Amino acid sequence: MRTMMGIILGLGLFSTLSTGEAENIGKGTGRSGENGAHFSVTPNVTSPAPAKSVDDDGDGPVRGWALVTPLAVTTSGGSTGLVVFATFGLKRGQETAQAGLLPSALTTNSLLFVSTNGKLSRNIGVGIVNPNSAAANLTMTLHGEDGAIIGTPKHFPLLSGHQTAQLVTSLFADRPEVPHDFTGTLNVTSDLPVSLIGLRFRGSNFSTLPVTNLSTLAGAPTYGAGIGGPGAVLIPDFAAGGGWATELVVINTGSGPLTVRADFFAQDGTAMTVRLNGESKNTFTGLVIPAGGVLELAPKNNAGHSPF
Repeated sequence: MRTMMGIILGLGLFSTLSTGEAENIGKGTGRSGENGAHFSVTPNVTSPAPAKSVDDDGDGPVRGWALVTPLAVTTSGGSTGLVVFATFGLKRGQETAQAGLLPSALTTNSLLFVSTNGKLSRNIGVGIVNPNSAAANLTMTLHGEDGAIIGTPKHFPLLSGHQTAQLVTSLFADRPEVPHDFTGTLNVTSDLPVSLIGLRFRGSNFSTLPVTNLSTLAGAPTYGAGIGGPGAVLIPDFAAGGGWATELVVINTGSGPLTVRADFFAQDGTAMTVRLNGESKNTFTGLVIPAGGVLELAPKNNAGHSPF
């Protein structure tokens, strides 16, 4: 029962639907998974759901993305000392499954390992964020173990500020030539730099997958006044509620204090309120990390304890 519940929760995390996508359920546009659920095929590009507030662990999950921006350094050295990563976890009862999430460089051409198997409850979740001021046009191409292209590539736009999170089996559910059990690679290209994450699910367990950047490295663009730009770090996936939680860890490896701000966005690019360190906000400003110090932004309970 615990394993099946973990499968349902894990797959559910990568099937967040917009209003338009929800209309496809039951119309043959999704592929049935081992637990009988159907998952969206169309990425979250139209009719976005309104931004949500995450103040507790009741309903959900609610997902989005985060952007950490260095604001000031009191000594010379710029903002090169900023290090950011996340811990992404699922808690049920006394058990917690978690994985570290390193920010991926923005890319226009990337490669991700893919391995799916229905009997083993194995699947790959792919999350993509477009932090640019214009829509990004993406192409997803599957390659088999021999390097040959499998099926017809998927083409779709991802609107400014939007995030899409889909299972590989859902993304290619309308391609009958793509087998359900599959091992190979997924190549993602875009006309604008985007941020990617890959999660590998195996029953109730999951882990992050490395994303290989095949293009020139690109930094985070400016996303509103004082948000993003040079030195900023983008975390492409942030989930909370329904047992899921995300913790941000900010480290200052520089020789002087570092001031940063952390902004959180829903899948449609609007501000998303999250509860971290006992405060409910969509923007955490004036965060000062001393030289060599570390700051945790975590969904702590009343006793000040993090689920991690």
